[in-house]
Amino acid sequence: MKIEPQKEPLSDEFSQDVAATTTASTMSSTSEVSHAQDVPARKRVSSWSVLRNRNYALIFWGQLLSSAGTQMQIVAVAWQVYLLTHSAIALGLIGLVQAIPRLIFSLVGGVLADVFDRRKMLLIVEVLLATMSAILALCTYFGVINIVIIYVVILVAASVSAFEFPTRQSIIPTLVPREQLRDAMSLSMVMMQLTFIVGPTVGGFVIAWLGIANTYWIDVVSYFVVMGSLLLMVIPRVPLEKRAQAGVGALVDGLRFLRAHPVILAVLSLDFCANFFGSPRALLPVYASDILHIGPQGLGLLLAATSIGAVALTPLTGRIGRIRRQGMGIVIAILCWGVFIVAFGFSPGPLLLSAIFLAGSGAADMVSMILRGVIIQLITPDEFRGRISSVNAMFVIGGPMLGQFESGIVAGIFTPEISVISGGAVCIVATLAIVALVPGLLKVRVK
Repeated sequence: MKIEPQKEPLSDEFSQDVAATTTASTMSSTSEVSHAQDVPARKRVSSWSVLRNRNYALIFWGQLLSSAGTQMQIVAVAWQVYLLTHSAIALGLIGLVQAIPRLIFSLVGGVLADVFDRRKMLLIVEVLLATMSAILALCTYFGVINIVIIYVVILVAASVSAFEFPTRQSIIPTLVPREQLRDAMSLSMVMMQLTFIVGPTVGGFVIAWLGIANTYWIDVVSYFVVMGSLLLMVIPRVPLEKRAQAGVGALVDGLRFLRAHPVILAVLSLDFCANFFGSPRALLPVYASDILHIGPQGLGLLLAATSIGAVALTPLTGRIGRIRRQGMGIVIAILCWGVFIVAFGFSPGPLLLSAIFLAGSGAADMVSMILRGVIIQLITPDEFRGRISSVNAMFVIGGPMLGQFESGIVAGIFTPEISVISGGAVCIVATLAIVALVPGLLKVRVK
């Protein structure tokens, strides 16, 4: 791992990051060799060849089915909240209720992922999340569901999920050889985008055909799939001498590592701004019901459109992961995201045109996610991955959830259209501001 020589000097901040990255490379190389599966060297055929690694394939397919069920649950929750309240602010509050525990507990989850057995942690998390979906299903079936119950369940589930993301992200790099890490990260992102297509699309039709309660039960079943895959996996542990010790000291060490690598903080800030200001997801039920008049089936298609655009880039994920100027690629992708969101806000329909604009934003977001993942995973050694992944979760998961609250409030004060258009415009301005403050970001190259 190294930063390629630059024709022009980086800023002092990024020069320090180059030195720190070189040190991290030395630490990481030994760790990666000891943890990655022993897979014979072969000529790279395609990004999908990484699925020949048994343990990675198990977590990939298990998470694919489980995440699809989770996305169906998300559609059901949003639709149910809107049916109960008919309020854009109530939809925005879903994001706030989810964001608060994730921001509070993500760093703790990252520390625990570097201390304890990561597979056991994931198993406990999956059991608890399945229980939360079962509670929603039972309350809906017996007709006792209300907005308070939904928010409480969401709050608990988000608290548990704060431990899931950093643990899962820190596991993936230990399952494949270093030369296949880019492909593994790219396919994991493709997998998540596939679930954003299948889950919402199927979820919308399941709600219409089978009802909200049965949608929740399908999510419960999906959690048992990923539990089965985890039980079949062999996941290497961080060596004892490198393992973090539970406590504040481990958290402080993780924050010091992040401070020594400002390039990570810069790309995370870009993603946070894009999702906080520019995500229209919370308002899509309003668009489906009151603006486009397309019902729950149409809502599922709107929710899936962003991911359809992302998955359309699947044949190019390998090439995207090998873009040389990752920093510039991220900036351009986020600017394109903002432009497509503004276009969606101005579009009065029909459904196809609105879906095309959302798909364009999803394609731009996919490029940003792949390049951001490459930068973070190649810089970070294994013993720090849980903690750095937890910071990543605070930005890339907390940002969209807080953004749902922001867009709901703006829509409640003004209109949904104004909320979406202004959010996309502010995303563009914020991206340009970050580039102006950190000009060296455009020249970042991590190998």
